[in-house]
Amino acid sequence: MPRPSNRKLKLTRRAIEELQPEGRRYRVLDTEIAGLSIMVMPSGRKTWSVRYTPEGASPTEVVLGDYPGVLPETARDYAGKVRSGARLEGRDLAKERKEARRTNAIRRERTVDKVLETYMADAQRRMRDCTIVRLQSTIRLYVTPKFGKKGIGLITLDEIRRYVEEIEDSGRPGAARSACSALKGLMAFALQRGLIERNVLAGYPGPGIASRERVATQDELKLVWWGLVDMANNPVGRSTAQALQLALLTLQRRGEVAGLSKAEADLNAKRWTIPGSRTKNKSPQVVPLAPLALRIVKEGFEHTGTDQAFAGRKRQIASTGHALTRGFIRLREDVGAGDLTVHDLRRTGATMMAEIGVSGDVISRILNHTPPGPQVTKIYNRFDYEPQKREALERWEAHLMQIVRREPKNVRE
Repeated sequence: MPRPSNRKLKLTRRAIEELQPEGRRYRVLDTEIAGLSIMVMPSGRKTWSVRYTPEGASPTEVVLGDYPGVLPETARDYAGKVRSGARLEGRDLAKERKEARRTNAIRRERTVDKVLETYMADAQRRMRDCTIVRLQSTIRLYVTPKFGKKGIGLITLDEIRRYVEEIEDSGRPGAARSACSALKGLMAFALQRGLIERNVLAGYPGPGIASRERVATQDELKLVWWGLVDMANNPVGRSTAQALQLALLTLQRRGEVAGLSKAEADLNAKRWTIPGSRTKNKSPQVVPLAPLALRIVKEGFEHTGTDQAFAGRKRQIASTGHALTRGFIRLREDVGAGDLTVHDLRRTGATMMAEIGVSGDVISRILNHTPPGPQVTKIYNRFDYEPQKREALERWEAHLMQIVRREPKNVRE
């Protein structure tokens, strides 16, 4: 088809197909929509564009896309909207696109990894050490590998939801909740600092927390205890095994047990006092040590030769209890203790204490659950309950030893 001298055509599919490339690019105007045209390149590429005049500005042009990706009917529809938007609403699509490109460029440069540097520096000032360690672990395992190089402002809710569901579906519901929680904290921080325009996770509940009421059977307790005895005979696993034994005997939290130091232990008074800075409810906790518990603490200090009762291979504290968790997972796999967790042992002890007649109030004090009433009352009660707690823990220790008195046959040699 010859090139029209006035360069105007009704741009139908057939007419466009017949436009042939030349040595130089040329433009053909559409006779149906003012400002709409198609540019024919020497390479044969054919590109739609529309010219319009924004209110109070000079004429401008915006590219709509290439033919045949953009067909004539689509190009006319879009061109009409661009021109009417400029005329009726004063919109400038070219300017909007330029601003969008600039914004997206900034978003791409503002990667999750870069924002995490600022976020973690801020978190160090606000969070407890044990919380920081857990957060760092979650970010390293679940946030950075998936989103680290991506612009934080480009992440969508659907993207995060699918990822969290993938983790949950792989049999790691706890990890899914941790990953979601870490991402929520990061997004809230980014919004507060003006690094993103909106928090896509605002209002997203994340994966549900399934109620767990797992209590070990007596056979499982026997398996676990004798597995720990075997582990304690190995110098490499001794500290972890003894710490887990003490956790079961005292029913204190894994991180509190892992960090037991000489400053907290009064061996003459047979008492372990955990400062509020290391407890979940920020209240100091007095833990009477029954005979076996006391012996384990003494042996722990002798074994490490440091101010810590339980140390890692490099004579470091078993960091916030994570070493205990890892050790327990290996143990339960070795002895066949199913899906038991360290926290299940704490729940088991509390349940069995109730079964042997220890009052719920005393059990609550042993678990360091926050009691009702004024703060002054709580402080006095903490010391008033020491005799009751000592009696209860001695009864629990004796009951546990009665349960595990015989070594099970299927503990691995």
